[in-house]
Amino acid sequence: MRRGMKVWSYSQSHRLEGEGKLIEKANSFLEAAEVQGCSLDTVRSYAFGLLSFFRWLKNDWNKFETFTQKTLQDWMFHLKNEGLKPRSINQRLVCARCFYRFCFDNNVPHAPGVLYPKGYYRGPTRTRLGLHAARRKPFLELKVKVPKEIINAIKPTDVDKFLSDLNRYRDLGIVLTMLLCGLRSQEVISLRMEDVNFHQSSLRVQGKGKRERIVPMPFQLMQVLERYLQLKRPRTLCESFFVILQGKNFGQKLNRETFRVFFRYHRNKLGIPKARPHQFRHAFASDHARAGTPITTLQALLGQSDIKTTEIYIHLNIDDIREHYDAAMKRIGERYAALSK
Repeated sequence: MRRGMKVWSYSQSHRLEGEGKLIEKANSFLEAAEVQGCSLDTVRSYAFGLLSFFRWLKNDWNKFETFTQKTLQDWMFHLKNEGLKPRSINQRLVCARCFYRFCFDNNVPHAPGVLYPKGYYRGPTRTRLGLHAARRKPFLELKVKVPKEIINAIKPTDVDKFLSDLNRYRDLGIVLTMLLCGLRSQEVISLRMEDVNFHQSSLRVQGKGKRERIVPMPFQLMQVLERYLQLKRPRTLCESFFVILQGKNFGQKLNRETFRVFFRYHRNKLGIPKARPHQFRHAFASDHARAGTPITTLQALLGQSDIKTTEIYIHLNIDDIREHYDAAMKRIGERYAALSK
């Protein structure tokens, strides 16, 4: 039974295939998530998270009925031993807790032998609207501490190399919508014909949480997209802007797998491991931060609900640090005569 479990997809839905009460409840949970308006990516993440969880439980409903925070901690250790990164582990834990609340209308019960995160008080927090007092969380959740990582953006030379290797207007348009407009992968895939407005030089983007935003479309991108429509895009009833240009699915909507294969092919061919889709969006944010774009404007362009997420993109890479450091050391060297000797 364990081997029979798998995730299967049809149309815009994801479900678990298998037998037993856990599978039945999981599919009801995934259906409810779709009805509530969760994105396709979120539902897909839930499906694979539950699949991993059920395999660990050996698809035993009785084990899930007696589930506690101690069992959740044991699963957390199992995921860590499998080599999952902290963010991935935390996503799996959230998935399991949401499914438990869906099934029993309650939080996972406490149990001895569990080390919970420390609920310390940080004091007043300053926001754009002023100071407010942070409240203690009444129910602390198990999670893995995520280390703060330094994000090194893809180098401009690698971006130029990647763009120079593209020989289709569609492919060039896909990369430029991320590099010059800051779109996410799914936002590029979901672009429709009616979303591209050449008269107003703008793109209407369907973002996370079904939040729409309008972003400017630069002249360079507009030229590429116009040539794609005139020379490469087939006449098809498909409303998607970017479509598949070869194979049995010719003229159909560009799907996630084709999108990934495209980036993987050029990344491996050119030997640029950083040339992943999100890196081009990251380059867009970093370039605007260096150019002095206000953080609130950058937040609107990226379509992010939390300004703290936007702040992640605002950082200095080693080249920026070295430039300022060398300039400072030159002035310091002029101050101390002994350093010149």
